[in-house]
Amino acid sequence: MIPRPRRSARTVVLAGRYGLIHLTGELDVATAPDIRHAVRDSLTRPPALLRIDISAVSFCDCAGLGALLWAKAEAARAGSGFHLSGPFQPIVARVLDATGTSVHLGLESRPVEQCHKQEEGRGRAADSDTVHHSRRRGVARRTVAR
Repeated sequence: MIPRPRRSARTVVLAGRYGLIHLTGELDVATAPDIRHAVRDSLTRPPALLRIDISAVSFCDCAGLGALLWAKAEAARAGSGFHLSGPFQPIVARVLDATGTSVHLGLESRPVEQCHKQEEGRGRAADSDTVHHSRRRGVARRTVAR
């Protein structure tokens, strides 16, 4: 039996007053409910800032865009800030720009290729602080794969 390829995975990290949801794979009609579930879990004790990292997302359709817009609205209802981070894969950046969703999410979309040049001089990825903070006590980490 050949194993089914993994379509998406999410990692939820809650560190004190900050929440990070790291998404990988595809954001589509099949995975949008998982995104909503992760956001609901993260907002049960609303963090000051909910950050969703989509740098490893390879595809996004209208259901995925709807889930991201919903996440921003839910964070606002809970009194949390919201930040969608990348760098975005070129196909995802095109979808965000073509639909105007990037404006509603408060983004300046930049494909991965443009960002790698900036990060080369830094020595470490821009998200390394998140990893450091997640090692502190009181952190919940969970990975769910489909």
